[in-house]
Amino acid sequence: MLAISEFDLIKDYFNKSGLIPTTEQSARIPLGIGDDCAVIDLPPERLLAVSMDTLVADVHFPAKADSGLIAQRALAVNLSDLAAMGAEPLAFTLALSLPKVEEAWLQGFSLGLEQMIQKYRCPLIGGDITKGPLSITIQVHGLLERGKILRRDSARPGELVYVSGELGAAGLAVSLLGNGMSLDKPDTKELHSAYYQPVPRVILGQSIAGIASAAIDISDGLMADLGHIAEQSGVGIVLNAKAIPISKAVKNFMGAMGDKSKGLNLALTAGDEYELALTVAEDQQEELQQKAAEINVPLTLIGRVVKGSRVKCLDSDGREIDIKNSGYRHFS
Repeated sequence: MLAISEFDLIKDYFNKSGLIPTTEQSARIPLGIGDDCAVIDLPPERLLAVSMDTLVADVHFPAKADSGLIAQRALAVNLSDLAAMGAEPLAFTLALSLPKVEEAWLQGFSLGLEQMIQKYRCPLIGGDITKGPLSITIQVHGLLERGKILRRDSARPGELVYVSGELGAAGLAVSLLGNGMSLDKPDTKELHSAYYQPVPRVILGQSIAGIASAAIDISDGLMADLGHIAEQSGVGIVLNAKAIPISKAVKNFMGAMGDKSKGLNLALTAGDEYELALTVAEDQQEELQQKAAEINVPLTLIGRVVKGSRVKCLDSDGREIDIKNSGYRHFS
């Protein structure tokens, strides 16, 4: 069998309709795959948001997982960063390291990317392919309106803390996978989807930009990520344990395991959720809730910003709960 070149791989699996910019998108991206650089034509009065994540096999996803699901997860976690800033997805670049060329794997990966690209209108505009251990690096680009940037350093005492969606399912999936268990069972369907196909809250982020005061996506765990807001804003955050929206699948599983809190610790500390945690002034919360309702995204009031420097969670009696793990750390 003849060795296939990097350029053949790009042509066969990535530089094709469905992945690259459409004719309409080419107005913003006049030059994509095929040259030394892609070229982006920024609209007037818009700012460029850029973020990058690397996913390594058997660290951030099982190496033997379906390649289409790997692709969807890889792009989703990057799009979640744009969501946290209130940015509109524009385009992304991809660096892919492969131990060997497998046609079926590449076809599945390409299809998985295409499904995400079509859903979020964020085309592939360049990148690199090389031989090496399986890893995926994606850099996403998004557009921001001036004056409507969601940041981590703008929370103020007295504001309210909200979170989108439900928590714990992806974290439980990570725990099960780490213990060699499969997610390909009827009773773990929700966990499977939460892990491999997280929903980046892109529309929510754009909808609440200019309303929420600060925001972050939950990649390392609710308390850990709110800790970033607290540190950068110079505030404390107090959470209400009873208000934390725990996934029903997590409640059932953890309850069956004898966890009296039915997954509270998991919901507070597990990463890979990719929901948005945010703060908002009290006089803005009605507008915030209305925006979320218009796009059918559940928001739950879970706490309040206070003077201080810590994030803590209180039980129904007002006592601080001892949290076993503060969140995911890359080098621990």
